[in-house]
Amino acid sequence: MKKNILIMLSATLIIVLALTACGGGADVKPSVKSVTFAENLNESYQAVNPKTQFKPTDIIYVSVDIAGRPKTGILNGKFYYGQQLITEATLDFSSVNSGVLFSIGEDTFAGFSLSPTQNWPVSKDYRLELYLDNV
Repeated sequence: MKKNILIMLSATLIIVLALTACGGGADVKPSVKSVTFAENLNESYQAVNPKTQFKPTDIIYVSVDIAGRPKTGILNGKFYYGQQLITEATLDFSSVNSGVLFSIGEDTFAGFSLSPTQNWPVSKDYRLELYLDNV
Protein backbone atom coordinates (compact mmCIF):
# COMPACT_ATOMS: atom_id res chain seq x y z
CA MET A 1 0.00 0.00 0.00
CA LYS A 2 2.76 2.46 0.96
CA LYS A 3 4.63 1.48 -2.21
CA ASN A 4 1.60 2.32 -4.39
CA ILE A 5 1.14 5.70 -2.70
CA LEU A 6 4.85 6.47 -3.16
CA ILE A 7 4.66 5.56 -6.86
CA MET A 8 1.56 7.73 -7.36
CA LEU A 9 3.16 10.69 -5.56
CA SER A 10 6.35 10.30 -7.59
CA ALA A 11 4.41 10.12 -10.86
CA THR A 12 2.39 13.21 -9.91
CA LEU A 13 5.56 15.11 -9.02
CA ILE A 14 7.19 14.17 -12.35
CA ILE A 15 4.12 15.32 -14.31
CA VAL A 16 3.96 18.62 -12.41
CA LEU A 17 7.68 19.24 -12.98
CA ALA A 18 7.39 18.38 -16.69
CA LEU A 19 4.42 20.70 -17.18
CA THR A 20 6.21 23.48 -15.32
CA ALA A 21 9.34 23.05 -17.45
CA CYS A 22 7.27 23.04 -20.66
CA GLY A 23 5.25 26.06 -19.71
CA GLY A 24 2.34 23.90 -18.62
CA GLY A 25 0.01 25.68 -20.99
CA ALA A 26 1.12 29.09 -19.73
CA ASP A 27 0.54 31.93 -22.12
CA VAL A 28 3.84 32.52 -23.93
CA LYS A 29 4.40 35.76 -25.81
CA PRO A 30 5.23 34.92 -29.44
CA SER A 31 8.71 35.66 -30.76
CA VAL A 32 10.13 35.15 -34.24
CA LYS A 33 13.17 32.85 -34.34
CA SER A 34 13.84 32.99 -38.08
CA VAL A 35 12.43 33.99 -41.46
CA THR A 36 13.35 31.94 -44.54
CA PHE A 37 12.50 32.66 -48.18
CA ALA A 38 12.17 29.50 -50.28
CA GLU A 39 11.03 27.78 -53.48
CA ASN A 40 8.18 26.10 -51.60
CA LEU A 41 6.85 25.14 -48.15
CA ASN A 42 6.10 21.68 -46.79
CA GLU A 43 2.83 20.74 -45.05
CA SER A 44 4.18 22.20 -41.77
CA TYR A 45 5.08 25.52 -43.47
CA GLN A 46 8.80 24.85 -43.20
CA ALA A 47 11.01 26.09 -46.06
CA VAL A 48 11.78 23.77 -48.98
CA ASN A 49 14.91 24.78 -50.92
CA PRO A 50 15.68 28.12 -49.24
CA LYS A 51 16.77 30.90 -51.58
CA THR A 52 17.08 34.66 -51.72
CA GLN A 53 16.76 35.37 -55.45
CA PHE A 54 13.65 34.78 -57.51
CA LYS A 55 12.75 34.92 -61.20
CA PRO A 56 10.07 37.36 -62.38
CA THR A 57 7.58 34.46 -62.71
CA ASP A 58 8.34 32.70 -59.39
CA ILE A 59 5.96 32.34 -56.48
CA ILE A 60 7.78 33.65 -53.41
CA TYR A 61 7.35 31.53 -50.29
CA VAL A 62 8.29 32.59 -46.78
CA SER A 63 8.54 30.37 -43.70
CA VAL A 64 8.39 32.07 -40.29
CA ASP A 65 9.63 30.06 -37.30
CA ILE A 66 7.86 31.15 -34.09
CA ALA A 67 9.39 30.04 -30.80
CA GLY A 68 7.25 27.46 -29.00
CA ARG A 69 3.49 27.07 -29.30
CA PRO A 70 1.94 30.42 -28.33
CA LYS A 71 -1.78 30.18 -27.60
CA THR A 72 -2.52 33.85 -28.19
CA GLY A 73 -1.24 36.54 -30.49
CA ILE A 74 -1.49 37.70 -34.08
CA LEU A 75 1.22 37.46 -36.75
CA ASN A 76 0.76 39.79 -39.70
CA GLY A 77 2.94 39.69 -42.83
CA LYS A 78 2.97 42.49 -45.42
CA PHE A 79 4.71 42.29 -48.79
CA TYR A 80 5.87 45.59 -50.30
CA TYR A 81 7.37 46.74 -53.57
CA GLY A 82 9.02 50.04 -52.70
CA GLN A 83 6.39 51.89 -50.65
CA GLN A 84 3.48 50.07 -52.31
CA LEU A 85 1.71 47.36 -50.30
CA ILE A 86 1.25 44.33 -52.57
CA THR A 87 -0.62 42.03 -50.19
CA GLU A 88 -0.86 40.99 -46.56
CA ALA A 89 -1.93 37.96 -44.53
CA THR A 90 -2.72 37.41 -40.85
CA LEU A 91 -2.32 34.36 -38.61
CA ASP A 92 -4.10 34.01 -35.25
CA PHE A 93 -2.14 31.72 -32.90
CA SER A 94 -5.28 30.92 -30.89
CA SER A 95 -6.71 29.01 -33.86
CA VAL A 96 -3.42 27.50 -35.06
CA ASN A 97 -2.37 26.05 -31.70
CA SER A 98 -5.82 25.50 -30.20
CA GLY A 99 -5.47 21.70 -30.00
CA VAL A 100 -2.01 21.72 -28.43
CA LEU A 101 -2.12 20.88 -24.72
CA PHE A 102 1.64 21.17 -24.26
CA SER A 103 4.71 20.61 -26.39
CA ILE A 104 8.34 20.00 -25.67
CA GLY A 105 10.83 21.78 -27.89
CA GLU A 106 8.42 22.33 -30.77
CA ASP A 107 7.94 25.56 -32.66
CA THR A 108 5.08 26.98 -34.68
CA PHE A 109 5.72 27.62 -38.37
CA ALA A 110 3.73 30.12 -40.40
CA GLY A 111 3.80 30.29 -44.17
CA PHE A 112 3.26 33.21 -46.51
CA SER A 113 3.32 33.24 -50.29
CA LEU A 114 3.30 35.89 -52.96
CA SER A 115 2.08 34.88 -56.43
CA PRO A 116 2.68 37.13 -59.43
CA THR A 117 -0.31 38.35 -61.44
CA GLN A 118 2.25 39.48 -64.01
CA ASN A 119 6.04 39.18 -64.12
CA TRP A 120 7.75 40.78 -61.13
CA PRO A 121 9.92 43.76 -62.08
CA VAL A 122 13.58 42.97 -61.41
CA SER A 123 14.43 45.01 -58.34
CA LYS A 124 15.86 44.96 -54.82
CA ASP A 125 12.92 47.04 -53.59
CA TYR A 126 10.80 44.08 -52.41
CA ARG A 127 10.42 43.46 -48.71
CA LEU A 128 8.36 41.57 -46.18
CA GLU A 129 7.41 43.23 -42.90
CA LEU A 130 6.27 41.06 -39.99
CA TYR A 131 4.26 42.32 -37.03
CA LEU A 132 3.51 40.44 -33.81
CA ASP A 133 0.42 41.87 -32.14
CA ASN A 134 0.66 45.01 -34.32
CA VAL A 135 4.21 45.79 -33.17
